[in-house]
Amino acid sequence: MASTTRWVIDTDWTDCGFITTDFNSLASGSCAVSSSVTSSWDQYAEVSFSLVLGGTTTATSYLDLYILPLGGASVSYGDGTITGSTLPAFHYRKASSGVKILGSGSSIAGVFPAVVLPPGDYKYAIANQLGIALNASAAASVKHRTFNINLNA
Repeated sequence: MASTTRWVIDTDWTDCGFITTDFNSLASGSCAVSSSVTSSWDQYAEVSFSLVLGGTTTATSYLDLYILPLGGASVSYGDGTITGSTLPAFHYRKASSGVKILGSGSSIAGVFPAVVLPPGDYKYAIANQLGIALNASAAASVKHRTFNINLNA
């Protein structure tokens, strides 16, 4: 007897720890780390973003998504990276999202490809690799949805 496999949404597009000002004037090569902790036993997540640009993007402009799990000593997330010009270690990078060529003041939006989540507590970080700073009032919106695979659908 064949069975059907289906995605099962657990959390559907909800805030994931960033506030709208986390990305204001965020320089290229810098990252914003979510201020609150996400706690989940789900297996997968998609993260969506909407931001306002502070300059003109190019064909090689992109954003990186990092997932910083709570360490075994329960004192830091990932390698301890905080919002600023130092990016997390490369192995915490889970996805990238290219953006269209757009001018200053334009809004960009997208969804990072689905990523595998660590069990338990973690924080998200997003790195600006656009080659330009974000707008002084980037009006960021970052949300996620988490899901699993149902093997008995």
